[in-house]
Amino acid sequence: MRVDLRYGEGFLPLDLSDNFTIEQVVPKTVTKLPNVSSELLRVIESPIDSQPFSRRLSEVDSIAIVINRIEHLELMEELLHSLLNSVETFAFNPDNVSIIYPINERISKTEVDDYLGNPESRGHLLLLHNPKNKSSLKFLGETPSHSTPVHINEGYLCADLKIGLGEIRPDLFYGATGGRMSVIPSVSGSRTIRRNAKLRVSGRIGPFEMETPSCVDMLETSQLAGLDFIVNAVSDWDGNLAHLVAGNPLTSWMHGVDAASSLAKADFTRRADIAIVSAGGHPYDSTLYDAIDCLYSAFEVTEQGGFIVLVAECSDDVGPKGFLHGMSEFSSAEDLIATSETNFEFGMEKARFFWEILSSRNIILCSKLRNSLVEERLHCTAVSHPREGFEVAHSMLASSRKVAILNDGIRTTPRLSRN
Repeated sequence: MRVDLRYGEGFLPLDLSDNFTIEQVVPKTVTKLPNVSSELLRVIESPIDSQPFSRRLSEVDSIAIVINRIEHLELMEELLHSLLNSVETFAFNPDNVSIIYPINERISKTEVDDYLGNPESRGHLLLLHNPKNKSSLKFLGETPSHSTPVHINEGYLCADLKIGLGEIRPDLFYGATGGRMSVIPSVSGSRTIRRNAKLRVSGRIGPFEMETPSCVDMLETSQLAGLDFIVNAVSDWDGNLAHLVAGNPLTSWMHGVDAASSLAKADFTRRADIAIVSAGGHPYDSTLYDAIDCLYSAFEVTEQGGFIVLVAECSDDVGPKGFLHGMSEFSSAEDLIATSETNFEFGMEKARFFWEILSSRNIILCSKLRNSLVEERLHCTAVSHPREGFEVAHSMLASSRKVAILNDGIRTTPRLSRN
């Protein structure tokens, strides 16, 4: 049996003998919606728990559209293009439309404008949000439940109508993407983001876990920041657009979450000795910090003491310093949690999860990271190819006939079938 595992911008092949019991754990796929622009117009003019988009436009003088995450570049460009067409159809002045995109230091405004289909050429203002730029932030108060200080981009706050544009998929730490992520982290300051991340160090986590302390805090942050309207897409693991939702930032998002949850479910019949999991390729495996979310699904399909072969390119290295510190300077999740109460660093929230997986599973990492880093500081076995990882796992198990393959662990929520 041959499987091509997503790895960076490409694939790595894996050939396995028929002597093994192999089960592919795959989420649902759909037929792509045929016309994105017409579907977008339909959902914004018949939104969930909100006035039609055209009526909302007639009542305001300025708009901010926040791009909260680019996962499928062509889809996001098409959605933004269609949304701006609708704005311009309603005779709205393009000078009063701001498009806000969260950045890191390695991307330029010209690159972002190109990614988004050159909205500046249409007369719109492109704002790059840097959470570390204190001069662009305004303090709004604290969240009621967890006292997170809410610092928000002033360009966003100045708009009469604040719109979030993004995609919804399962997320181990946020529950699901989309919705309130248009505010945090997309237009929030570093202190706000860091405080929210700290809530994930000790609280429960999981795909579609929507009542965690971090999720409650995110919702309260978005409400304080006055997010008015969202347009969110739901795609299958192959990138086919399955649903569009628009309207009230909470209730329309929850409709999208239900659709994403249904797509992500993947039945399996038995727990495996060895799971081979891909994070889904770029951008999900750019760093180990990004990729390790897929370990949740691999954990779910393996036996206690089993092996997980994680296939993730990690072309941009490990990730935040706090993640590496959390892995190299502690010996367990419990030690890390105790220290993070007073000395939290961003990244420790995922190091805690990584330690929890290592406490009951063996991790073999197929990546571009240095072998010494993987083995000495991350406590994994380093290999350069999925086949090598499988052979290492097989050699270390007395009986290892059951193998599970997950080609997109981040978008998969396994469900043990009792039939």
